Amino acid sequence: MSSPYAPNAELRAACSRILSLHRPLEPRAWFEHLAASPYAALDIDQYGQGEAVQLLEQRVASLLGKPAAVFVPKGTVAQMAALRVHTDRRGVRTVALHPLSHIDFDEDGAAERLHHLTLLRVGNPNGPFTRADLTSLHERLGALVIELPLRQAGFQLPEWTELVELHAWATERGVPVHLDGARLWSSAPGYGRGLADIAALADSVYVSLYKDVGGLGGCVLAGEQDFIDEARPWLARHGSLMYRSFPLVVSGLDGLDRHLPRVASYVLRARSLAAQLAEVPGLRIRPSVPHTSGFQVLIDGDPHQLWDAARDLAVNQGVWLVNDVRPTAVPGISMVEVQVGDAAEDFTDEEVAGLFRQMLQQGHSGSAGP
Repeated sequence: MSSPYAPNAELRAACSRILSLHRPLEPRAWFEHLAASPYAALDIDQYGQGEAVQLLEQRVASLLGKPAAVFVPKGTVAQMAALRVHTDRRGVRTVALHPLSHIDFDEDGAAERLHHLTLLRVGNPNGPFTRADLTSLHERLGALVIELPLRQAGFQLPEWTELVELHAWATERGVPVHLDGARLWSSAPGYGRGLADIAALADSVYVSLYKDVGGLGGCVLAGEQDFIDEARPWLARHGSLMYRSFPLVVSGLDGLDRHLPRVASYVLRARSLAAQLAEVPGLRIRPSVPHTSGFQVLIDGDPHQLWDAARDLAVNQGVWLVNDVRPTAVPGISMVEVQVGDAAEDFTDEEVAGLFRQMLQQGHSGSAGP
């Protein structure tokens, strides 16, 4: 769901420094970057077949400890295909997920409108659901979806013991578990565990190739070989079997090389930055110690005025501090996200705290420019 205080793309592009995510590349620089990649020497793909695609699928399957994987240009399609296979196998169209799940919150009802799935919203907006929350369900499920981390609730992860309990609850009832792991890459260091350890608690896993690891786009869906074989026709039916995918695939492989070894450092930086911001009056961090490389900053003030102040920083100092400013359910409290990637290396924690102080002061005075 987009914010009513959404970014100005031209203004963002004009900034010399950007706090969140990875340092952006201009289109020409992307072409040069891809051309310089060793993966650019691999044979070009055609309709999902080719050396680079096969290498990417094998690599992600190995990282996740799954027998098979398939590259998909769009995560929405990958997850609908996964849920369709699971629910068809069970003969049950009901899926349990969190009410702030990306599948329910950001995809315009795709699972319900296109696949006629019944979504059961479990838990509350304050954090991930627990096994205790699932005890309120009294009907058969075709699948259980767990989003790691739960982005809309401040990039929170369930406690590891709770995640194990969720898996046990589903296993006891024969319910397949699907991990919406778009940001699973930073969930692993958040837990202090390996990717395969987490993926072992699920029957299928979706991971993004641009969130955390900075590719151009696309994702990978992983699971047992027969599950992937059954998912492929649904991927084709959704129009995701592209004639050529090599720019996405090459950038995904390159992103795994460049950023995956550094994701743990992004999580540590998120925690140190959050601690510094927590010292600024008028700011609160959610969660107080980030679980992954992302967190929310709750700010005292009106979102319109704070967004004007953020734009003022962009115009006058060339700093893109936040991607948007959102209202919350509490009047007078706004929210922004911080997602740490290599772009944050261009700032010190103290400098970021100072910039947030400026945004607060200008937002409260209403003196920011248009």
